Amino acid sequence: MNFIDGIKDRARKEMKTIVLPEASDLRVVTAAATVLKEAYANVVLVGNEENIRKMAEENNLDISKAIIVDPLKSERASVYAENLYELRKRVEEIVALAHN
Repeated sequence: MNFIDGIKDRARKEMKTIVLPEASDLRVVTAAATVLKEAYANVVLVGNEENIRKMAEENNLDISKAIIVDPLKSERASVYAENLYELRKRVEEIVALAHN
């Protein structure tokens, strides 16, 4: 077993979830399909569900086991916005501290 296969095997045992926010990019959808096919993580794709599914179908990629979240249509949009605000605010605080 090579190094990468060992990492994948460990990942399968722990079965974490990967959230991929750039799901409008074919490379991201391709990577998601690979992860799902090899079954070493759950996948959440963030973006327009219709566009993501169309891209996957056009490129013969199976993402049927992925969860797709469209933040613009989600019931949790305000929660996502608040979390993003808090994360960015924290980054600004860290940058300000670094300059002092």
